[in-house]
Amino acid sequence: MSENCNMLPSQIIFNNLKEMLKAKNTAHESMFKFHWKKMWPFNLIWPQVDFERIVRLMSELRKNVINQKNLVGQAKSKAKPFEKTFLDAVPAYLDALDVSCKFLGEAAQWKQDLLMRKITRDVKVIRDTKDWSNILKNYEDAQGNLTRAGAIVQIGWSEVFQNLPKAQ
Repeated sequence: MSENCNMLPSQIIFNNLKEMLKAKNTAHESMFKFHWKKMWPFNLIWPQVDFERIVRLMSELRKNVINQKNLVGQAKSKAKPFEKTFLDAVPAYLDALDVSCKFLGEAAQWKQDLLMRKITRDVKVIRDTKDWSNILKNYEDAQGNLTRAGAIVQIGWSEVFQNLPKAQ
């Protein structure tokens, strides 16, 4: 606990951003990354992606974005000059993360709805792939925006990192 007291506000925010991104990336990999356990017959043995959990996680991350924005606002008043670039870049990054989480949550909800239709044998012969295609396109655009915003945050963070007190 005393370790956090010695940290700059921007260090705390940066650590929070890393954790939020790690959670989002884990959900992304769970949905989209190839894994042998997802192939037949292994998928009959091991549980598959829990889409409802991903929807809830993305909702929680979106709530955390709001909290982080408030934290950034408070940190700006106490920030040292070398933290300014980083703290100015974080709100745009948080907005991009919010949009990315929104579309990943929508993708998971679409998959969950499809799964429920399969269970109730309500699946159409020709699935409406247009909605899925639009969700993936929006998510892809959101990921690009998140990457670009992350690059600006990294530039700001490097300035903060260069000015951090060295551990003794």
